[in-house]
Amino acid sequence: MSEVQLLAQLLFAEASKKKDLSDEDATAIAWVVKNRLARPERFGNSLEEVVYAPAQFSGVNSPEWNKINMGKLTQDEQRIYKRFMQISSGVWLGTIPDPTNGADHFFNPKLANPSWKKKMKKIYSSEIHDFYKE
Repeated sequence: MSEVQLLAQLLFAEASKKKDLSDEDATAIAWVVKNRLARPERFGNSLEEVVYAPAQFSGVNSPEWNKINMGKLTQDEQRIYKRFMQISSGVWLGTIPDPTNGADHFFNPKLANPSWKKKMKKIYSSEIHDFYKE
């Protein structure tokens, strides 16, 4: 699996309602992952290490994650995954700019209130998520 495919799979799995995850949110989440690569001593030396780090991304190994691995996406899900592939490619290649200004954490404030946010600076908000930098 390529880096772009892995990043797109993460976006697909992180989206609770894939149709509702805007391009803005998907781009910002992809940049959080890429920004973590800039700090290998903290987050890992490879995209795989960043994505598979314990308790970092709730979508990893979820039913949505496994649907991609098993090739069981519906036509609508295939269309959504293709959109995430395009976003992932642009982020990975650097042709889509980072709207988060270097964020390395995010969460949905309607679903979570993590204690770690008190130690970080909020630097961006999208339609659904808040983004922080350590």
